[in-house]
Amino acid sequence: MSNPRERVLSFTPIETLPLPRPLQRFGSAFPKALAATFATAYAPERGLVLDPLAFPWSAADAAEHVGRRGIARSREPLGAWARDVVRMAPAADELLIALERVADSALIGTPHRVAMRELYGSRCATCRAPVVVEAFLWERDSPVPSKKAFRCGVCARDGRALLIEPVDTEDEERTRRIEPRGMAYWQLVERFGPDPVAAALGESVAMLYTPRNVTALMATLRAIETAVVGMPEAQAVLKLCLLECIVSGSRLNAVAGHGTPLRIEKGRARRGHAAQTRETNIWLEYERTVKELIGWLVQRGATKSVARHDAGEADLVLCQAPVDDPLGGWSTVGSVLLLGAKTTRPLEAGEGRLASRERLLRQMRAALIEGHKASKPGAAAVVYVPHADATTLAATVLAATGAGYRLRTILYQRDALAGAYGNGAAAATCDFDREMPLLRDQSTTDGAAIEEAMREGVRDAYHERGEPVREDFAAAAALQSLSAEGLLVPLALARAGGVSELELFVDHFRSALADGRRSDIERIKIADEPEEYAYVVKGAHDVTPLDDRVEWSVWGVLSATREVDTRSLLRRTYALFRGAETPDRELIEQAIASYAVQSEEGRWRLGDVDSLVARQASQSQLVAELVDAGHRLGFKVHVGRDVQRRATPASHAERGRTLVELMTDAERLAGPAHSLRGPADALEFVDCVWYDRGRMAFLWQAEWTARLYRSIVSIGEAIPDDDRVFRFLAIADERAALLQQKLERSAPLSDIVRRRGWRFVKWRPLRGFLANGGAALDGLEAVLGLEPAVEQRGHQLVFKW
Repeated sequence: MSNPRERVLSFTPIETLPLPRPLQRFGSAFPKALAATFATAYAPERGLVLDPLAFPWSAADAAEHVGRRGIARSREPLGAWARDVVRMAPAADELLIALERVADSALIGTPHRVAMRELYGSRCATCRAPVVVEAFLWERDSPVPSKKAFRCGVCARDGRALLIEPVDTEDEERTRRIEPRGMAYWQLVERFGPDPVAAALGESVAMLYTPRNVTALMATLRAIETAVVGMPEAQAVLKLCLLECIVSGSRLNAVAGHGTPLRIEKGRARRGHAAQTRETNIWLEYERTVKELIGWLVQRGATKSVARHDAGEADLVLCQAPVDDPLGGWSTVGSVLLLGAKTTRPLEAGEGRLASRERLLRQMRAALIEGHKASKPGAAAVVYVPHADATTLAATVLAATGAGYRLRTILYQRDALAGAYGNGAAAATCDFDREMPLLRDQSTTDGAAIEEAMREGVRDAYHERGEPVREDFAAAAALQSLSAEGLLVPLALARAGGVSELELFVDHFRSALADGRRSDIERIKIADEPEEYAYVVKGAHDVTPLDDRVEWSVWGVLSATREVDTRSLLRRTYALFRGAETPDRELIEQAIASYAVQSEEGRWRLGDVDSLVARQASQSQLVAELVDAGHRLGFKVHVGRDVQRRATPASHAERGRTLVELMTDAERLAGPAHSLRGPADALEFVDCVWYDRGRMAFLWQAEWTARLYRSIVSIGEAIPDDDRVFRFLAIADERAALLQQKLERSAPLSDIVRRRGWRFVKWRPLRGFLANGGAALDGLEAVLGLEPAVEQRGHQLVFKW
């Protein structure tokens, strides 16, 4: 159904805040900026924002910071419980008192803290002083650990340095004395209930822990349950912190990791394949987790009560796609141990990427169906997809389509997540309108129409961006094209016929791109990532590339403001681009680094040399010097139409008021078109042409920006190649790094530069050559390039720099 509201079409910079342990086990915090953008646009003041996939600090919490009421629902008991625990957490003093009660509890006659110290006790390998081991390192399938990590207060910098030493015979004997299947082992299994299937799962989970760690884990859990009586909120927080130990204390905790998601297959917990594992000290890890969470709660401030609502009241459905699933099967284990869910029977997670994306599809569909039921008829749904790629975007969109939503916009950015690398840095927001639920008797469409719509989407994306379209962005464009043509519904209904709609989309997408030549789409390799490909359209109409538009937009924003902070600068730049034109963050940051100067307070302003008046004056000075040098070297000279009416610099003021007056009367009447092959219109726009000396011609483009498309493609491609035609692009020194980065990003542009023989030269070395009255053409070679030879130490002495 159509919606009269104004849509969000510009990308919002994503900033994610780190969460403390154990909250980071549930997923990354929902970006506040995204919640502010969409909640403000789509929900009224004090409106209801529903998060059907809630976890601690998810979209419902972020929406409350912008004057909306966040409503949290979760199909996963552990996530919903954890969120309520955090919201209802008591004061820090009460939590510290509860922690001390746990540490002092004496279930076996010894205070728990003392018992844990003895359980992980050892001796320093150097001075033989007693120490508490922080972690034991185990080789796979070894009966005893091989190394120990500890801090010695006697010989290791007062305990500040972490030492790693081989275990001794005393450590091995301590390990052997702990019964592998002792009381703690069976206490853990008993928590899974009497059902044989659940008990078998419990045994496989217990085998994931060393005898020492399963003893410490169950002793700590029993201490929490018995010592913290009459303090239910504090007890819940302490239980939540134990989740960190449940995950990090297992054999899945590799030496270089912090605990991996648990896979449960055929009712059994699957053990990892790491050659070495780390047996962490459960009690030390637990104390650190509790104190870290308390510090975060204090910094966060007072909590709010949980909002309640009736079905059909939500103004906006806002959630984060569970792409990573950081807990995996640990969610089941945590529910059993912390919530007492004895009848839990987990679904089989399967293996590989297929299972991961199918899991995402099922979870998103179920969540959005619930969101559809609980929202108003005109309510939108927005899904934030971190670490987005072609399959996760398709899974999210197809799940929403199956839940009764229609895709309107995908805002995708390849490097949205700061600190991430490669494909993991991408993120997207999928904006949906609420429609009627799907019916099985809705019309179907053949594969040819679907693939043609996909190719049309890729073509449109290329025309909008003017640069090669990578595969993940091509998938986003294909999904939007399918939605516009009403072809997502047949794909979403494929499961009713026994076929996975996600696999069907992937097959059609690959087939459409493989047959791209039908729509003049070609696949090319990406220069900086040889194993990845992008897609271009042959013979596409003249479109200024996105990187040139981004550069000019950044300059425009900087020139219009005196000083601006980084966040505002990014927001204002993104606001100038919509939908498929969303630029990479890298592009904007490179342009900022090239044009802006940062103050001590971290605010940006345009560099003094890059003001329009200053740059046009410098460009005019360079063109005037090119005219003089051309005449001195025996060439006729032509000044381009774009700069002819520029005022002459002060050094040439006595020769005329404008640059066109620096040419002779014969040069103004004849022009280079009589001596060179090519259209006269194109030659007229070359900034400076040296011609008619031995039938040679030198084409000079003077640019103070790094916008290459007009000079290299629009003008340069209109002039045919010739053995006696030499092309030069003179660029301001400050733009050299930005120019190099653009050439690395765009394989087609780099190919044109190589094929046409363009030579780059920076203004400063070029002006040094032009000012040398005795220099000949052979001296030009030393100043060419973005790292010219004349700037090297040996040449500087020769040229007296």
